[in-house]
Amino acid sequence: MISRMSSIILLGTGTCEIEHERRASSVLIQLDDMPVLFDCGHGVIQRLLEAGIQHNELNHIVLSHFHPDHVSDLLPFLHAGAWSRRNPRTTDLHIYGPPGIQRLIDGFVNIFGASSLRQPSYDVLVHEVTAERFSTGPYDFDFISLPPSGNHGLRFNWKGRQYAITGDSNFHEEEIAFLRNVELAIIDAGHLEDGEIAQLAAASQAKTLVCSHLYRKIDASHLQALAEQVGYEGSILVGRDLMSFVL
Repeated sequence: MISRMSSIILLGTGTCEIEHERRASSVLIQLDDMPVLFDCGHGVIQRLLEAGIQHNELNHIVLSHFHPDHVSDLLPFLHAGAWSRRNPRTTDLHIYGPPGIQRLIDGFVNIFGASSLRQPSYDVLVHEVTAERFSTGPYDFDFISLPPSGNHGLRFNWKGRQYAITGDSNFHEEEIAFLRNVELAIIDAGHLEDGEIAQLAAASQAKTLVCSHLYRKIDASHLQALAEQVGYEGSILVGRDLMSFVL
């Protein structure tokens, strides 16, 4: 049973590295009774169960870009929906992503066959997002390009507050604008140095900035001190798998 409490849950805070404590990139957004998965890296499907959601209860997946550590569990997710005996999929699955997402799904189908990844009882609907905003049911999301890797960030409003999540990204003006004054920012910290994270926090003034997608150990108290030295007024946290935030 899906909880109706609106929240953000970090399912995976890791990278391509294989670790006991971290799965690859993924964030679960729960808006009322609708869960939305942002990225689907390795190990994430198991994390969904730990968060209390069966794969066939999730009908919306958004991919920031196509690096393996952001998409690799999409294949077992599709396979489970088609062939699970205990909880097969009966509802349509919507997959959103930048141009190229249709080619990715078609490639899976060409390799494994359509019946391995979908069944006649539901559709897999692929949405190539070319604008800076799309909708899922009653909810609107900003889908903003954050160079240089072809990555996109996801941003949305909830009860008068704004929330933002990045996949892979770097320190630049587009990133600052994307995160400016949001209530909660979950960022890729793996490609940023400590000083860049501090500068990003100060320039954006995100109220809470959570470092995820971690290649290296990060000291939150050290980052907090660095950021305050350059004018940051919020809080910096280091993410961990299954960390959650009530919206």
